[in-house]
Amino acid sequence: MATDFIVGRTWHDIALDAGVDAVSEGYLAAGTALLRETREDPELRAQRVEALGRAAVGRSGGITELLTEDATEADATDILLWLGRTLIDEAWQIRGGGWAETVGRDRFKLFRATLANAREPLLAAAELDTADPVPWECMQWLALGLELERDHKDAIWRNIAERCPTLMSAHWGRLQVLAEKWGGSHEEMFDFARQVVDAAPAGQPLTAMLPLAHAEYLLRERRPLLESGESRAFVRFSVDHYTMEIVEELEAAANKWTATMAPHPRGLEAHHLFGAILADCGLDDAARPHLERVGDRLHVIPWSYLGAGSAGEEFSDALQRLGIA
Repeated sequence: MATDFIVGRTWHDIALDAGVDAVSEGYLAAGTALLRETREDPELRAQRVEALGRAAVGRSGGITELLTEDATEADATDILLWLGRTLIDEAWQIRGGGWAETVGRDRFKLFRATLANAREPLLAAAELDTADPVPWECMQWLALGLELERDHKDAIWRNIAERCPTLMSAHWGRLQVLAEKWGGSHEEMFDFARQVVDAAPAGQPLTAMLPLAHAEYLLRERRPLLESGESRAFVRFSVDHYTMEIVEELEAAANKWTATMAPHPRGLEAHHLFGAILADCGLDDAARPHLERVGDRLHVIPWSYLGAGSAGEEFSDALQRLGIA
């Protein structure tokens, strides 16, 4: 049985909660105030502009109007970044979340046109603050949607890595670029995830790229079995996939983070990733501490990838099975 969860707000940031509510109601000044606080913190900046972009969908015109002659250069940089991110979110809402073949031609054309409009403000923000990795992190989603050549996507990744090699959301985006569903391959995606785990500083949730890679793999290879009613094949696939080597690798990645875990804006997302995948492979005792930490804040991925139910239903079922609910 699904429970009421706070969906998409996977953070412990009261100011951001209030700001998202205000922006959703049209009070855009709340967004600029929140971004002003993030100029020296790329992780917080990436998280807040992502949340504020979603909250401002349909209000990109209002954000454009904030770019007045009186705006300081720093404020203009924040506004341009927010505008670019909002246009990206508006575009993806037009597209919808289905596979490419389910998107009609007219909707796909509008999606690409809206997405292309995000390029100019993001490049302008990147030029105004050349040290900021967040405009480049946003551009990964632009490049993905526009199906730009791999060389272009790689160049964006290099721009991010030069500025902040540990930016969590950028690694999430890069893993999508490498995933099979976006033209990459399972092998390249898993190679990247394992390299990230190896390179991640101890105590950083970057190691959650490994369970994310497993979630993407299961979405592509296992989920269709469930959708076609092949429940026995679904179970057999799971048993075959979670080998002893993979289970030990997942536990080691989780421990590298949690043994010296420090507060991080993306911590709850990482707990969802590890908790879901560890529970999926039957490591209930390892999964439980992760899911005990997330409270009622639901991150849809990876739960929507794993079973026949909604993300909320899958999450709720896991909590009940683990004795947390």
